[in-house]
Amino acid sequence: MSLFPWRSKPDSGQRLAEPEPALPPGFPPALRPALGLAPRLGLGRRPDRPVPPERLVDLGLVPRDRLETGRPAPDPALDRVVAAALAGDWRPGADFLTAVTGAGWQRRTAVIGELAGAARGDDVWLQHWRSERPEDPGAAAVQAQALIDLAWQVRAGGRSARTSQEQSEGFVRILSRAGREVARAKELGGDDPSPYVTDIWRGIGVGRSHEDMRRLWEETSARDPYHLAAHRGALQYWCAKWHGSRELAFSFAERSADAAPPGQLISSLWLTAWWEHRAGRGGRGEFRTEAVWAAVDRLHDDTAAADPGHPHLAEARHVLAYFLVQQDRADLALEQFRLVDGHVGAFPWTQAEDPAELYGLFRDIAVNRTGG
Repeated sequence: MSLFPWRSKPDSGQRLAEPEPALPPGFPPALRPALGLAPRLGLGRRPDRPVPPERLVDLGLVPRDRLETGRPAPDPALDRVVAAALAGDWRPGADFLTAVTGAGWQRRTAVIGELAGAARGDDVWLQHWRSERPEDPGAAAVQAQALIDLAWQVRAGGRSARTSQEQSEGFVRILSRAGREVARAKELGGDDPSPYVTDIWRGIGVGRSHEDMRRLWEETSARDPYHLAAHRGALQYWCAKWHGSRELAFSFAERSADAAPPGQLISSLWLTAWWEHRAGRGGRGEFRTEAVWAAVDRLHDDTAAADPGHPHLAEARHVLAYFLVQQDRADLALEQFRLVDGHVGAFPWTQAEDPAELYGLFRDIAVNRTGG
């Protein structure tokens, strides 16, 4: 039964999957690897036709060639500290981490992740930071996260069946070194859950046992029970593709969402679990089952209740926009597009070779179906 029976909803039960349509004329070649993301449309109406740039501007939207793909939302302050790190100056990042510590752990974790990304190409600035401030918990956390990121980069994100022996050996070797850095970051970090979030991803890589992961999760959630990045990492562990199953993943997602107050965006986990375990690859009926419909409604309410400063709010809105288009709820989808427009560095657009192109396709559908 739908969690939101007062809203319009699809027919009860699973709809039969519709046959795959032929590609529309002029379908962008860059999107062909992401066909599983493309909406299954009534192509006779051509809701996918490109919206002219001048019309987008009139609607207060950003033309495709000006869409930013680096982030899900603008963040000038974070841009500045990352730019400084890339230029070799660690102090702005160190000071920024100190300043955000009292503003919420989720923001701190996000900043640590961005600085770790800046260190992957050249970490000389990070080594200077650690040398000058050996007891700085921020530097230790960035170092630990950078090593975990490097390990997954060496593995090329692949599962064991698609990973060479050389990649696997490098992956294990880096994760072993990362274990020491994670332990140091935890020691210095105190109540900061960020090193524990990093350790969840290390646990996925090393195949931590269920018992050990549950223990790690208790330590992590005790520091911040509604930390979305921590929940996302733990959910990946419980997915069938790693160390869990469909049942364990959905159980974790449902328990977490039920325990969280409105506005924490934890309800997004259910859609992630569904995405990771979906049987098909994007047929319209798949998106319009009662369970998926209700989950989208729940996330819609969750975003409406969220603090505007929640560091993951824009990411949730991108997910909503995608699912709402798939469900032919163009009016609601266009509301979400308006709230995030201009920046498209978020799932699911980043699954395509050209995120801006995929985002633009879905946004055009929403505009065309609503009449703008």
